[in-house]
Parts: sequence; C-alpha cells; structure tokens
Amino acid sequence: MNRRAAAICLSALAVLALAGCTVSPADDPASSSRPSASASAVPTGDQSVAAACALVQDTIDEANAEFASAATANPADVVAAMKAAAQKLSDAASRISNSEVAAVLPDLQAMFEKTADTMQSLVDGDVSKLDQLAAIGDEFQKTTARFQELCAPE
Repeated sequence: MNRRAAAICLSALAVLALAGCTVSPADDPASSSRPSASASAVPTGDQSVAAACALVQDTIDEANAEFASAATANPADVVAAMKAAAQKLSDAASRISNSEVAAVLPDLQAMFEKTADTMQSLVDGDVSKLDQLAAIGDEFQKTTARFQELCAPE
C-alpha cells in the first residue's frame, strides 16, 4: 500500500471514529436546554457534567467539521486538523472545572495527538506506521466510549 493510500485510510478511520465521539443532541430530550458553551465561558466551582460536556462537545463538533472537509482532500490537512483539535481540547481544559469531565480530557487530547503523529509519519512516507492503525482505532473507541458514557443523556 502506498503512503497516500495509507494516509487516506487513516483519515477515514479518524473521521469515522470522531463521529463516534459525538453525543447526539437528537437523543437528548432536553437538547433545547443544552448549556451554551461559548469560548469565553469561565468555569465555576459547581460546573455541571452537562455544561462541561457541552464545552468539550462544541470543540469536537468544530473538529468534526474540519475533518469532513479534510478527509477528501490532502491527508496533510487531516494532520493539521488533528493537531488543531488536540490544541482546542487543551484550551477547553481551562474552562472545565467539573472533575469528572476534566478527567477524560487528557485522554481525548492524547488520542488526537497520537493520531496526528501517526498520520504525519504516513504522509512523510513511513509505512511502518500502518501497524498502528488498529491500535489507534481501538484507542478511539475506548476513549470515545468513556466520553459518551459520561456525557450521554440519561
């Protein structure tokens, strides 16, 4: 498999896995009352799980939009989108005071960083990183499952 095909495969994997990271508001009967998660939101000591999840979800939604356009284009764009998502999650951490959601953020951020690093290696021609595809897929599933369990409406 050539490196471009490998990078495109990983791009597709990333987009599919990221789609699994979203908590669908359609499933939430209270979605119309979902807390606003503006970038200027400052955490309070009593931040609810729902409010913290909304901040993280907004970041993931932004990343999802970037991946959707990047996945069909240049794989290097997916690398940039993954790195941007990791940075956005890092930035969001400063606005999360809920300890339960804050505990999941480092794993989410690491997932995007690891994927970006692997993708960059593939884009650079290191096809030995293809072996990491399955592990990255498993990591996406486990990490997003934790996020979904915590943030999914009851």
